[in-house]
Amino acid sequence: MLDYRQPIPPEQYGKFDVVFDTHGGLTVREESRLSKPGGVILDINSSFAKIVCIFLSRSRKFVMGKQDETTMREIVALAAQGKLKISIGRTVPLDGAIDLIQKMEGGERIKGKGLIVMNAQ
Repeated sequence: MLDYRQPIPPEQYGKFDVVFDTHGGLTVREESRLSKPGGVILDINSSFAKIVCIFLSRSRKFVMGKQDETTMREIVALAAQGKLKISIGRTVPLDGAIDLIQKMEGGERIKGKGLIVMNAQ
């Protein structure tokens, strides 16, 4: 995760399988720099340049969604009813998060999502 208010550190270039610009503030060039070769770029901002790139590139997609309170409450209700299924591949406590992330960045694959559990205080 990057802070959209800060310049993108060059050491982040080419590191991401998926670039999802949820803020809508990245330029086409910035998104391309962040993406690995063969990566996917998801946009919520429909600027002219991004729309052109979406039509010309298989790796770029435009994402639309409704992010209002009613929709979020429906999602929470579905999750509470057990109707949303997520495959959890590995669960680690917060103090094991760095090790899990480093292993996955190093190429280790798990079936499902890596879940970091924080202690309730």
